[in-house]
Amino acid sequence: MPASRLTLVTMAGLPGAGKTTIAYALGHELGWQVIDKDMCREVLVKQGIDDDRAGKVAYELSFAHARTLLIRQQISAILDTAALHHFILDKVMEILCSTDEVLLKVILCVAERDLRNYRLRNRPYQPTSIRVDPATISDYLRYFEHLPENKLTLFTNVPILECIAKAKDYINQ
Repeated sequence: MPASRLTLVTMAGLPGAGKTTIAYALGHELGWQVIDKDMCREVLVKQGIDDDRAGKVAYELSFAHARTLLIRQQISAILDTAALHHFILDKVMEILCSTDEVLLKVILCVAERDLRNYRLRNRPYQPTSIRVDPATISDYLRYFEHLPENKLTLFTNVPILECIAKAKDYINQ
């Protein structure tokens, strides 16, 4: 059952933590659109834009898409981005400040180093500019201290259906 309020779910986590898998499964379950920043970046790189510039433009396109879905179309959405950098949450908050109708939910996907690296080795190549690789979960969590306290910290080493159930419960609170 979708949340009754207009909602922006912002995914957070390092590469291989399961953000995109969870985002698309959740989008399917809820009937919400997923804004995939990495897909935008990939298209831009294929058009000959250098990696750094493509990453910056992909963020701007993702934020514009989120703004359009939420404010103009009144459609809940899932923003699939690492949310590793403070500016991402700042931009999300800027979008939310333009309306008092949208609820923010942040889902931090967490997986220990060996599982993240296993997932990265066993998926199609996706270039990333993220170069951090924390050895412990507590080190991992330090990278995301800027996220809101009411975020859902989702350990993705369990079956996906369990992750989706926890995410849906959190969204509907």
